[in-house]
Amino acid sequence: MLFPNIPTKTLGGNFVWNTIKTTNGWKIQQNMFTQHYRILDPNNTRHGWCSELDEIEELFETYTGERFR
Repeated sequence: MLFPNIPTKTLGGNFVWNTIKTTNGWKIQQNMFTQHYRILDPNNTRHGWCSELDEIEELFETYTGERFR
């Protein structure tokens, strides 16, 4: 389930986030502690987050136009 999101500027995830996929500056990242996912734009603004990879993949495709796999 996608969680409610307010686009929020982040630091880009250099410490507790693993980058799963990058396309044209957009990133899917997974938190090392909570295991949830988020999408960041090229300016490191969060555009979505959830606990299910398949849902974040669909949202990633919406923003980038590129299939996850």
